[in-house]
Amino acid sequence: MAIATTVIVTDSASDIPHHLREGLPLVVVPVTLVLDGQVYRDDVDMKAAEFYSRLAADPNLRYSTSCPSPGEILTAYRETATVADGIVSVHLGSGLSGTRAAAHQAMELLWGSPGGGGHSPSPAVEVVDTGTVGMACGFCVLAAARAARAGASAAEAAAEARRVASRVSMYAVVKTLRGVACSGRVPSVVGYFVAKIPICPVLRIGDNRVRLIRPERTYSRSIARMAAVASHEVGDTLVDLAVMHAAAAEEATALAEHMRTVCDCRHVVISEFTPVMGAHTGLGLLGLAFCPAELGVL
Repeated sequence: MAIATTVIVTDSASDIPHHLREGLPLVVVPVTLVLDGQVYRDDVDMKAAEFYSRLAADPNLRYSTSCPSPGEILTAYRETATVADGIVSVHLGSGLSGTRAAAHQAMELLWGSPGGGGHSPSPAVEVVDTGTVGMACGFCVLAAARAARAGASAAEAAAEARRVASRVSMYAVVKTLRGVACSGRVPSVVGYFVAKIPICPVLRIGDNRVRLIRPERTYSRSIARMAAVASHEVGDTLVDLAVMHAAAAEEATALAEHMRTVCDCRHVVISEFTPVMGAHTGLGLLGLAFCPAELGVL
């Protein structure tokens, strides 16, 4: 972790590739994956390749996930407080994960209970609700971290994260609905389709919710639909683009190349979902996250 006046704290579900973290004042708290009764730290004890290999070998593999506890985030805050004057904690949308709530609890524990003899907060802490997931959230984290590296205060870095959050978009195609249906983060209509019709839905994630854009009967048609919807939204805007996948590297590469031809892309990054993110989507997930290049995220 690079040292700066302000340090950014996020969790592994923000899905930022390791090479994009280098040189930034950024701390990543791992989400927890429980697999066959064994507890793993996301992207630390359990890497994507191993998890997806085990899931492919056993589609009925039993697993669950849990967001970082307030205590785990508090530990990150305390360690960060020894080297920084400010902390910006940037996480998945509060309607999609409990991590933001845990971060608020950790902040209160760091400062002392309100009205209970607590002292003035040092360092300053800002908690940002991005309203989204994956690299759409990751864009917000990177914006804050780059601002912090340039000398921004916690308030200024948080403002950068919120500015990107207001302009980032994310779409996804899931090849199997098992993980999505079990996540409890989608509308009931998705559960209905799971029970009745074999589909590969196109989803839009943002504003703290997951919306069904259109159900398609085949994976390839869903990918084509997602690309068309995303490119229509982008229009003539120069964008930074992230292509996300869960054990679908070839499809992600093909999608990235296609998006380069239909959109004006400044930078394109391919990101593999961590085990915890893949646990909620299943194998074959493909996603697109993009934001205006003028924001200078990548």
